[in-house]
Amino acid sequence: MLGEELAGSSRVVALVASTLADARVEDAPQILHSYYTRQRDGALRLNFEIEDRSSLRIEAIPSTTGTLLAASDALAHHLDARAHAFSTSNTLAMEAWGRGDFERAVEIDPDFGSAWLSRVRMLAQSGNSEEALRAADSALARKTLRTDWSRGELRVLAASIRKDFSARAAALSDLANLAPADPITLASAAEAQGLARNFSASADLYRKLGVLEPSDPAALNPLGYAEGLAGNLEAARKAFEKYGKLPGSKANSHDSMGEVYFMNGRFREAEQEFFQAIALDPNFLGGSAMVKAAYAHWLAGDLPGADAMLQKFTASLAKSNLSLAVWRQATWLYATGRSDRALAMLSKAPPDERIRRQLSAWQNIGRLSSSAPSSLDTLRAIYSSTPPALDGLPRVLYASALLEAGKESEARAILKRWPLPENSREPEFDSIVFPKYLELRKTLRLAIEPAN
Repeated sequence: MLGEELAGSSRVVALVASTLADARVEDAPQILHSYYTRQRDGALRLNFEIEDRSSLRIEAIPSTTGTLLAASDALAHHLDARAHAFSTSNTLAMEAWGRGDFERAVEIDPDFGSAWLSRVRMLAQSGNSEEALRAADSALARKTLRTDWSRGELRVLAASIRKDFSARAAALSDLANLAPADPITLASAAEAQGLARNFSASADLYRKLGVLEPSDPAALNPLGYAEGLAGNLEAARKAFEKYGKLPGSKANSHDSMGEVYFMNGRFREAEQEFFQAIALDPNFLGGSAMVKAAYAHWLAGDLPGADAMLQKFTASLAKSNLSLAVWRQATWLYATGRSDRALAMLSKAPPDERIRRQLSAWQNIGRLSSSAPSSLDTLRAIYSSTPPALDGLPRVLYASALLEAGKESEARAILKRWPLPENSREPEFDSIVFPKYLELRKTLRLAIEPAN
């Protein structure tokens, strides 16, 4: 109740914690303690104290006798004079909601936004998506529904159930406008806009988050990616430079800038950034920066030089894990257009689970398109639900299906951004991405030469 009344406050953000230990993990500067007693006349007496974690002082707030609604309202206005009322003033509706009888709560007060939200969430979690959406639509159709915050959360929940990522991003952005001082809502909205491929909107939200939390890597690093994916490479560089000044972040800042350059087809600059990350930490992320540098070198026009880089990396890897080194060398050959050599290499290698899965993936590559979801809507949903930095495989499958359906302009639009190497959720298919991506770009007459 208190969280809803304080939603949108510029002074305080309420976080719910089940235990005192959980509250301390949240690292909040203040912790609210509350308890109640029942008086002899049956009235409820509510007591609140606020613990300041820096001074270790306890502020006792005058206790309240009466209803929980009145107590919550008094406390919310003590914390912020501009707090708004809870989404019902009906005690019976509030009590039904508190017992979990959400259907009864909205029967008593049809404009009780929190009860509608709880009902929709309960139905969705039980797997009854259709009834959940009917309930959400009924609630949102009420012009007198309380409050704007509850309405916004209902829009987010309904869009999530429908898997409408654009609508979800828009609803979260509207919530962020209602709560400009709430870093959690801002971060959620920024991430949602990125998932919806609205990169400029995502960057705007991350910039606002950075004003609230200027030293938080959760704001700075994603801001660099959002700026870069929006094509603002100079703004991305500045964000990563700032991020790199945080303790332990220097190598990752260069790796991140390298990925942004790579996705924009700026392969020579990408390679330079990857090597700066390697110079700072040769073992950064298990050597993945060297693999990405090799891909960048290849796409910049020098396959023999890239082969030498990859060979040096796998020779070092073989000292500790021969099977992994063989797999990496073979997948590199496949990704760079030498599938026969790749298959021969793995066929001769001592079999293990990774090699068996990889051989199976390659041997069934002809059936990949037929085994993938055939519906454009399904492929679009898979692509849309995958973070942009990880979407290489779903993007090429979706683009291929768009092309087959005669939607050339849509396919062209999503193929302008280059996929990152070996960065999907299905490692055995990583090596398939670049041959397919290059084939699609050639079909669509998109430039394959690096944009340097």
